[in-house]
Amino acid sequence: MPSPSVARTEDRIKELLQHTGLHRDFFKGKYCLDAGCGNGRFTYAMLHLGVSRVDSIDISPEGIAKTKEVNPDYAQVKSIFELEPNPAYDFVLCWGVLNHVDKPREGFSKVTSQVKKGGVIHLMVYHKDLQAQYKEGRKKWRKWNDEERIQYCQKMIKECGGDLHGWWDALNPLYNWSWLEEEIEKWFEEEGFRDIKLVQKYNINMRGVKNT
Repeated sequence: MPSPSVARTEDRIKELLQHTGLHRDFFKGKYCLDAGCGNGRFTYAMLHLGVSRVDSIDISPEGIAKTKEVNPDYAQVKSIFELEPNPAYDFVLCWGVLNHVDKPREGFSKVTSQVKKGGVIHLMVYHKDLQAQYKEGRKKWRKWNDEERIQYCQKMIKECGGDLHGWWDALNPLYNWSWLEEEIEKWFEEEGFRDIKLVQKYNINMRGVKNT
C-alpha cells in the first residue's frame, strides 16, 4: 500500500502534543531524532513546534521520500539497528516501530543510546490487552491479495473506526509484538531513565528522562 503524503495541518501538531503529554514550549530549540519516521507526520509536527533540527530515519525508501518533502536535508533511509551510541539528542521519538521488529528490546537499547543526559525519549508500542480486534485479520492477512486486504480494512473502519492506512499498518507487518505497561517501564529503568510517565495506555505511550 502506498505511503500517504504528510498531512501538513495543525492536527499533526496537536496529535504529537496529545500523545507525548508535552507542552509546545518543550520543543523550542531542541535537537530531535524521529526514529522510524514513516511518512514524516511527526517530523513535520516537531519542525513546526520550533525545534532546531530533526534527524529522520526509516527503513522505507518510500517513507523517507515523503519525509523529505518536509525535512529534505536530514531524512535518510536507515534502520534503528544501524544506530551507534550517540547521546546527542534532546528528544527522541520512537513511534510504533518496536512492535514490528524482530528484536524489540535490542531496538529499544539502540534508540535510547541516542538520548543525552537530561534528554527525553517518547515511545509508543502496542498494549497486550488491546489486541483482540486485530487477531482475526492477522491470521488471514498472508493469504489475501491486496484487494482483499483493503476490503477487510474498510470493514474494520466501519466497525471500529480509524483509517485505511492505520489498519494496514497494524495488520501488514510480519511482527506485531505487544506488552503491558509495567514491562515497558522496566525497559526504561534498565536503560537509566527516571521520571517515567505513562501518558496513555492505548496504545502504550510512555516517556522518560535520561539519568545517566
